[in-house]
Amino acid sequence: MTVEVRILEALPEGLLECDATELEASLGGPSMVHIPGRQEPPLFVSVLLHGNETSGWNGVRKLLAKHPVPARSLILFIGNVAAAAAGVRKLPHQQDFNRIWREASGDEAALSASVMDALGGYSLHAVVDLHNNTGMNPHYSLLSELDPECLGLAGLFSDKAVYVVEPSTTLARAFRGRCPAVTLELGPVGDPGCEEHALSYLEKLLALPGLPAPDTAPLALYRSLGRVYVPDEVDFSFGGAPGDSSLVFACTEAVNFRELPVGSLFAVSAEGIAPRVDSPDHADVTWHYLHREGNHIVTRRPLVPAMYTMDPAAVRHDCLCYFMERITPGAAPAGA
Repeated sequence: MTVEVRILEALPEGLLECDATELEASLGGPSMVHIPGRQEPPLFVSVLLHGNETSGWNGVRKLLAKHPVPARSLILFIGNVAAAAAGVRKLPHQQDFNRIWREASGDEAALSASVMDALGGYSLHAVVDLHNNTGMNPHYSLLSELDPECLGLAGLFSDKAVYVVEPSTTLARAFRGRCPAVTLELGPVGDPGCEEHALSYLEKLLALPGLPAPDTAPLALYRSLGRVYVPDEVDFSFGGAPGDSSLVFACTEAVNFRELPVGSLFAVSAEGIAPRVDSPDHADVTWHYLHREGNHIVTRRPLVPAMYTMDPAAVRHDCLCYFMERITPGAAPAGA
C-alpha cells in the first residue's frame, strides 16, 4: 500500500469513467483530489474507506459529471482502492480504514497522518464521509457532536441520526472541534437509490451559501448505548435451531431502528455463551441490557438496534449491531 496519500491538483482524465474496482490501477493508491468550485472554503468528501461500499463513489462520479465546476470547491479523498479492486471491505493484512484516524499503527497510521497533514492548511466548510450499510437499515447519519451545524448536516440527509462517541477512531470523529462532520449511511450496496441519494445530498449541500439550518423538529435522534460483539472464539448463526451453533441470534435485520420491548428474545445459547456489549468507554455492560432466562437471552430494557447485520464477515470485522435509545435534539445526553 502507498504509505502517504497521493495529492492531485485536478481530476485525472478519465477517472469518472472508472468503476471502483478500477481506481487502484488508475490512481496507484489512496488519493486526495482538489476540485475547484465557485465557493470557498472547500467541502471535504470521503469515499471508499471500505472498499466494497461503492455508492458514495458512484454518487460523486455522477455529481462531477453533471457539475464539472461544482458550486463549492471539493477536496475528495478516495480511500481503500486496493480493497475496492478486490471488492472487499478491507484486505486481510490491512486495518479498517475507518478505524485508523487515532491510535493506528504501521502503514495505515502513516496514511492517516499524511491525510491530516495535507489538510492542515485548509479551513474546511464541512466533512462528509459516505458509506453503505451491511444490514437492512433506513438511510441515516452518524454524528460525534450535537452542535447546530452537525445537526443541520444530518437533517439535510434524512430524518434519522445517531450520536456516537465510540469508536473514537473514525474519520468523522477526527474532525471533532475543527469543523462540522457527518458520516452518511446510504443503505445496501447495489441499490441505485443509494448513489442517487448521495448525489442529491451533495448537490444541495454544495449549493447552499452556508451550512444547512438545524431544523431538528423532524429529526429522530438516537444515542448509542453500546456496541454488540461476538467473541472471536464463539461460533454463531442466525435463526436456526439451538445446537446449530454455540450462539443463535433470533433477530433479523428488520429490527433496525425499531424498539425491542423488555423481554424480547435476542439470542439462544445452551452453553451459557452470550454476545458482549461494550459501553462507549469500553466497559462490559452486557447484563445491563440483556438477561438470561434458561437458554434464552432476552432484553432487560427497551432497546433500539441499529446496523444489525446478518453478514458473518461484517460481524467478525466490526460488530453485530449497536444498541440505542431515543434522545431529544438540544439535550445533553450522558456521555457527551
